[in-house]
Formats: sequence, C-alpha cells, structure tokens
Amino acid sequence: MRCFVGVPVTGPLARECKELALGLPRATPRPNLHMTLAFLGQCTPAGVARLSAELRSLADRFAAFDLTFDRCEPFPAEQGPFLALTATCSEALSALHEGLWECLGRQGIDREQRAFRPHITLAKPGLALATQTGAWQLTVDQLCLYQSELIQGEVPTYRPLSQHPLAG
Repeated sequence: MRCFVGVPVTGPLARECKELALGLPRATPRPNLHMTLAFLGQCTPAGVARLSAELRSLADRFAAFDLTFDRCEPFPAEQGPFLALTATCSEALSALHEGLWECLGRQGIDREQRAFRPHITLAKPGLALATQTGAWQLTVDQLCLYQSELIQGEVPTYRPLSQHPLAG
C-alpha cells in the first residue's frame, strides 16, 4: 500500500480551503485536505505497524503549534499544476520534520531528495490562477499515517491508518 505521513486539515481552515477552491475543477475533497510531511511509497502491513509505533513515540516528544500559511498560489512552480496554500517552514515545523525523518531512517526509509515546502493542495485546476495573500492558520496537533489509494481517472482517496496527537 502507498503511504505518507501528514497533518490533517480540519475545522475552520478546512472550510476556508474549500471556499478558496470553490468552482475550480479537480478541487481536493474536504476529507483529503492535509499537509504532507513525508511520502513513504509502498509499505507492508508489518511496516505500517512499525511506523505507527515510531510516530506515536515522536508525537509524544512534540507539543502542538500553529503554522501560518500566507499565500494561495500555483504550486510547485508558477505554472502549477496545483493551487495550494503555502507557508514558510517555522522552527517548530522544521524540528518536527527532522524528527520524523530520523524515525523513518530507523525504519530504512530513504529521505526524499526534494526540499520540504509546507503546503496544502487545494485543487488541480489546469489553468493559471493569480496568487492571493492572507493568513490561514493550521494547528499542527497530530501526525497521521495515511494510505493513498489511486484509481485511474478518479480523485485519490487518503485513508488514515493511524493518528497520533502531539503530546509533548
């Protein structure tokens, strides 16, 4: 199964995300809204169990924090193809991200080569959109191990496999 670790987007921010993507083609379904911390690729059920234990331990070491997304813009480049909320990586998020990769490294998962850019994908509109500025708040209060199910021609489905509140 394809897996990734992320932070779910819920509450007022989820509503704001849906409003920003209103009327756009291929908008991200509300249950799929998240900020990806690490893409893991294929995982076995035994690997998922080990990862869940690592994530539980990691979550116990970190306190919840707020992250401000200040731009709604084409992502990952000026031409898209996605529309996303983007943020500058805060000190708290950077520490959590580094801690996560230490845990993943212990499980034999190689670190992604691309730089980490905090974002929440809102849509894949297939057209150029203007950048907006604002202050959208995400409370980073849990880690979630997701399964990503891809079906040709359909919107991916992200199913939480384990959730771990930040309790440090």
